[in-house]
Amino acid sequence: MKRNRIILDAMGGDNAPHEIIKGAVLACKESPSLQVLLVGQENQIKENLKKLDISGLNFEIFPASEIVTMKDPPKIAVEEKTDASINVACRILADGEGEALVSAGNTGATILSCAKHLPKIEGVERGALAAIFPAMKQKHSDPGRTIMLDVGATLNCSVAQLIQFATMGIHYAKEVFEIEQPRIGLLNIGEEETKGHDVLVETYSLLKKIEHAQFIGNIEGKDIMRGVADVIVCEGMIGNIVLKALEGAAEMGIETGKRIWKKSLMAKLGLTLLAPMLKKIKKRVDYSEYGGAPILGFEKLVIKAHGRSKAKAIKNALLMAEGSLKHDLLLHIKHDIFKYNQIFFQVY
Repeated sequence: MKRNRIILDAMGGDNAPHEIIKGAVLACKESPSLQVLLVGQENQIKENLKKLDISGLNFEIFPASEIVTMKDPPKIAVEEKTDASINVACRILADGEGEALVSAGNTGATILSCAKHLPKIEGVERGALAAIFPAMKQKHSDPGRTIMLDVGATLNCSVAQLIQFATMGIHYAKEVFEIEQPRIGLLNIGEEETKGHDVLVETYSLLKKIEHAQFIGNIEGKDIMRGVADVIVCEGMIGNIVLKALEGAAEMGIETGKRIWKKSLMAKLGLTLLAPMLKKIKKRVDYSEYGGAPILGFEKLVIKAHGRSKAKAIKNALLMAEGSLKHDLLLHIKHDIFKYNQIFFQVY
């Protein structure tokens, strides 16, 4: 049986290392073909493994003496904390010790460490940080998820970069969401073809020529979670603002629910009756169900889990990474990056 070796940043995230390691154990129990390489402070990793049932499982440990915290400035952390777990993880990934990397640590440091240590796919100008959102199902066969990229790695993008993001997103939707012909939308200020600045107008004209996908045109902010597109392409600054706005809206909804609960006995009774439905809604919007978001454009696959990830989210992130490897995601991306660079930009 072929083993899929995935590197895990054991010290990254608010709940590291216990929940991170616990997630690795859950993932390995669910997938016998998965082997996880734990990177971090060796004593802490061993101490946490002792607390868990790891019978029949074999974990490899790569020591890293330093930790990048969520408060560390990313550039300084990557340059000065050379033995931090995320830096060691990226180095051994580049050296071929594993086929993919999962981290719940500092997002900026993770992206910068990837850029420093990992070669980009030939023809890719910039890597893209993707985000996966729950979305309404327009029909029964829809996955109920949307991938949006970029959400922060490249603030202002060229036409070539947006086309490359689209290509990577399409193949992620095809191989991971298992959508034969993904619907792709360009995030803009209006639906008309001439909306937006020159880069968006030119990108629109080229996206119409992309094969193996259905370009539905420009979409607006209100469409993001309506499920009209499986892949949403945007510049990193816009994507990051959207991502943070949706996170804020979700937090406001939770806080509002708590206040209503405390307000009166009638409110508590009403919410109690709605509890089964509210649990279903919570599951649909729970980030731990999706595991993490890919950082695409590098020769190796990287999955960025949420900073607050607990064991369930880490388990799903590892399984997501393994699924992407089994479907040869990067091979498909490389093929189409080469093709569209030739067709659209006469590169190569």
